[in-house]
Amino acid sequence: MARTEHDREDLLRDGKQMPVRAECQIDGVAVVIGFRKQGQVSLYFGPDTVFQFNVARELRRVFFMGKRFAAIQGKLCELTRQIQSGKVQFVSRVIDVDDELAILNVLHDGLAKVQTAFESPDSKWNIIEFGSEDFRKQLSHWLAAVSVNIVVAEIPNA
Repeated sequence: MARTEHDREDLLRDGKQMPVRAECQIDGVAVVIGFRKQGQVSLYFGPDTVFQFNVARELRRVFFMGKRFAAIQGKLCELTRQIQSGKVQFVSRVIDVDDELAILNVLHDGLAKVQTAFESPDSKWNIIEFGSEDFRKQLSHWLAAVSVNIVVAEIPNA
């Protein structure tokens, strides 16, 4: 892990860990959706709001309002970055229920906007790698499965 943080790269161009990915402008925000090889999904709502899911479609990591969160034992925990003995470490703190609900509400709202853009013939999706129909099938299946009930994972790893 780097000792300093930098702006995110151009995910559509450089997001090689997500071989299936696309970008769409939604309400003036660049939204990038990427599928990893085993089906894990990352949703980027602009440069600062990120939701990452594991293969089981459980929420595993969140980057929101300048903070990092990770799923630990089915709860979102805030991770605070510290340097100790020259090494970067993260200290976790379980967030309160209201803060977790606020984050999940932002996610639900974002998913609803993605669904609307996905269904709109006027939305322009810039799709990398797979053809339009392959991406659309994969996204449709994933949205249908995850939008109903978002579950926070037991662990943050994919």
